[in-house]
Amino acid sequence: MENRKKKFIRELSEKSRVRKESGLFVVDGPKMCGEIPSALAEEIYVTEEFLASPHVNICERILREHSFETVTTQDMQKMSDTVTPQGILAVVRQKRAKTVKELLETEEEPLILITETIQDPGNLGTMIRAAEAAGATGILLNDMTVDPYSPKVVRSTMGSIFRVPFAVVSDLPRAVKDMASGVYGNGPVNVVATDLSAAKSYREVDYRKPTAILIGNESKGLSGEIKELSTERVIIPMCGKVESLNAAMAATILMFEASGERRRHG
Repeated sequence: MENRKKKFIRELSEKSRVRKESGLFVVDGPKMCGEIPSALAEEIYVTEEFLASPHVNICERILREHSFETVTTQDMQKMSDTVTPQGILAVVRQKRAKTVKELLETEEEPLILITETIQDPGNLGTMIRAAEAAGATGILLNDMTVDPYSPKVVRSTMGSIFRVPFAVVSDLPRAVKDMASGVYGNGPVNVVATDLSAAKSYREVDYRKPTAILIGNESKGLSGEIKELSTERVIIPMCGKVESLNAAMAATILMFEASGERRRHG
């Protein structure tokens, strides 16, 4: 295997710039490779050891539908960003990001998660995974949020990165304002912001109508500008001496409350 190719694949894992310029990203390990839509797979690499292991069954579909190249364990270690590669790695084409208008064009009432400058890859990955589990219709990220195609985010999604629609915007305040006012032609969206000083509980919101849930940066929370653009501010009541929840945990609680209310009221 050419050193140039190995270097490029490693750079896809390590550099957001390379991912953005190429439109590609890396998926590592049998669980995630087994989730890859065949149409998005560009290149697949496996070791002889992996092909002889029981884990190959997890990837049976993608290996049947797509050609693959067998490489040495040493080459796999040079390509992978993990300490102990699991014997299969894929270069995958990024799916086209949606526009905000497209995120709102759903058969059911939109339920959008909006993140402002989330920096921890594990947090964003967990949010994407929870969004799928809760039935959210999409995610809106500002361009200061961690790259959704970074390896740590991708691994944390456990496959949801392939299925949850998302949009990335440079002007999040404008997008939030337009959603709240119905500029996109789908009617106004109720924009719900978490706020530790709010008087209303998150359970007191009518989530049956088009809803967007705002979650802010891990250390700074939501910016004042974004918070001012929300249509409702809510708090998650807590016991003990806990001052706030992890961003991904807060997002998950609100999304599941919204989906639960929708199911209860059909």
